[in-house]
Amino acid sequence: MTAKKQPHKYTGSVYIGIVGPDGEYGPCRDSIERLARRGYDSPLQYIRATKGYEARQWHINKFIESHYDFIFLMDVDMIFPQNALERLRSHEMPYLSGFYMRRNLDAMGPVWYRPFTGKFPLEPWVGEIEEGQLHRIGASGWGCILAHRSVILGVRELLKGEWEVLEDDMDVWAYDLERIMGGVNGLQRLIDDNNDNKIARQAFLNEIKEEFRPLRCDREQIGSDIRFPFYALQAGFQLYGDPGVLCGHMTNMELGLAHYNAIPKERVAQVKKEQRREVNRQRKLLTEQKESVLNA
Repeated sequence: MTAKKQPHKYTGSVYIGIVGPDGEYGPCRDSIERLARRGYDSPLQYIRATKGYEARQWHINKFIESHYDFIFLMDVDMIFPQNALERLRSHEMPYLSGFYMRRNLDAMGPVWYRPFTGKFPLEPWVGEIEEGQLHRIGASGWGCILAHRSVILGVRELLKGEWEVLEDDMDVWAYDLERIMGGVNGLQRLIDDNNDNKIARQAFLNEIKEEFRPLRCDREQIGSDIRFPFYALQAGFQLYGDPGVLCGHMTNMELGLAHYNAIPKERVAQVKKEQRREVNRQRKLLTEQKESVLNA
């Protein structure tokens, strides 16, 4: 899909939303409270929730109702550099992510995915990350995301009433159910009236086909952190990651880029080979399922 032409610079005020459960880590809370922000940015908005997607959606809804230009989403179980927001907004781009690690010590890796190639599933980022530059990425976690209002609104238009933050199987594209039923009911009326008007039948059929389109043709659930950037890309907004915004993800220790780079190259090569094999296997399966659906 061709990206829409975007303004040269994205600047403005920021709504700051923090998501987490009732419990929290003191060092994480301290780092959030020290976050550098400007006088016209929002106060720190905390939401406690057992389901992170509900809290993030609440923040997005409140942000859209507000006057702020950007939303900065943070997770309460992370340690942020004081300049996290200022560094991300300094790029004057619409959609950005900081860098942190998955909360997994056995197969340590970043929350980033490789850029979307047009095929599912997305490929997890394995290997070194060049510092000092932005990287095109296919997805990231919600823990350190800066998004301009236009990104949210662009995705909202494509989702046609579905929540922006939602786990979904992405079996088909988001659709307008009322429009689909309008096409179905129109065809039914033609059948009931014994009307063989080919132009009318084709018009109703086109209405259904334009709305109900296969996407992944698979029922496995996809996380909202992958679903949202996919739709953002369709709306013309590429997600970029800044490895200079180094956040620590709290588990029993603080994980960061130094730990990731310390993994032996042999282990990195092994994980990369295993993940690529699994990605190729899933892509083959999805291709077969999609062909089966389309040729049914």
